[in-house]
Amino acid sequence: MSWKELFRSRVPIQILSGGQVLTDKQIPVPITSASILKGDKPGEVITEVPFADKKRWHLVNIEWEESSTRSASKAAAGAIAGTVVAGPLGGIAGAAVGGKKKDISKAYIYLLGEDGIEHALHIRCDQKQYTQIASYIG
Repeated sequence: MSWKELFRSRVPIQILSGGQVLTDKQIPVPITSASILKGDKPGEVITEVPFADKKRWHLVNIEWEESSTRSASKAAAGAIAGTVVAGPLGGIAGAAVGGKKKDISKAYIYLLGEDGIEHALHIRCDQKQYTQIASYIG
């Protein structure tokens, strides 16, 4: 590892499928987490798998599927707790805090290996991660 790579910003990713292509080692469990770093050349990225290895890829594309969910039970619990603690206004505030949206967006990352084969990774990805990874496209 060069000193330059040590200080590069990493984008941690949670892998939903396709992680087996990120390492040449035989790992008995699915790869569910990794990091993506910007490479030296335009469009080049480096993937790091914890306790495995690094691979260089050409980032072809990233497709983002924005999605979120709201928990009704958490909103109700927040409203009850807020009402008990601070009255009617507390109930409104508790419902707002308890029922806030949870980001469950996903993305597909398309990577071109050194062997010329394109691979797809399906990851959990918020807007910040999407913006960072998309900026690596050359």
